Amino acid sequence: MKIAVFGTGGVGGYFGGLLAHTGHEVTFIARGEHLRAILRGGLRVKSVNGDFTIHPAQATDMPAHVGAVDYVVVAVKAYSLKTAAPQIRPLVGPETTVVPLLNGVDAHEHLIEALGPVPVVGGLCSLVSLIEAPGVIRQESRLRRVVVGELDRSKSEGVERLVEAWAAAGAEAIHAEDIWAALWTKFVFIASFGGVTSLARCTAGELLGSHETRELFIQAMREVDAVARARQIRLASDVVEKGLAVAEAFEPTATSSMQRDVAAGKPFELEAFSGTVVRMGEAVSVPTPVHRLIYGLLKPALLKAMA
Repeated sequence: MKIAVFGTGGVGGYFGGLLAHTGHEVTFIARGEHLRAILRGGLRVKSVNGDFTIHPAQATDMPAHVGAVDYVVVAVKAYSLKTAAPQIRPLVGPETTVVPLLNGVDAHEHLIEALGPVPVVGGLCSLVSLIEAPGVIRQESRLRRVVVGELDRSKSEGVERLVEAWAAAGAEAIHAEDIWAALWTKFVFIASFGGVTSLARCTAGELLGSHETRELFIQAMREVDAVARARQIRLASDVVEKGLAVAEAFEPTATSSMQRDVAAGKPFELEAFSGTVVRMGEAVSVPTPVHRLIYGLLKPALLKAMA
């Protein structure tokens, strides 16, 4: 299969690297020193699941030089998607499937706006991975889960082929029966955990060890759950309890990626998380006071980081 990975960070570098490592024709869209390092020495993946190197690696910062592919895996940060989406157009042909692997629940909307509805499906992943150095991806946990599904809840051969390719490469790959439920189940947890840990500047252990902070986290998850149900998303009845169990399974020292970006003064995914919860809550008349608080108190830091 011919695949383009648009955004070769921790997610795109790892899941795209798996496909390239098992023989698929993968082109990595990257930039700057990361791109130059990949072109010089290949893409190195250091993983608890096994190290490998893609060398030589096909990589470029010019999607037009690649042309239409079978699949585009989109793995930029959520705050970069609106700008990035139009740049994907040269990669999309009549038979292309576009798979977003971003945090949040509305990545498909930006992609559809730029590309039209036909090539876009839904996707999400669970992975602990980052750029360790230019040209080097470090993947730090056994978990490497990717879920893909059609937005109309149908089943297509194109999505099935990609899921099978990831499964053959060793990932836990799932062709979702209901991608909306999968997206929102993750969103209930990640928007709340990211927001509360960023605001409280605490680890998972500290969050759970403080009664007040723990209850704030639970209430934040309940707000997202309520918004999802008002939007007719079919979530499990115990989705909040499962989200709490995810946090309890973390190492006590674990932090969220959003929290680390806030602390470093980098752009972070506030709009994709609490901003989306607030806006969607308003649209369906569901109050979201915890996420409104998170959004209001972190917005100055986001504006400073984006300046």
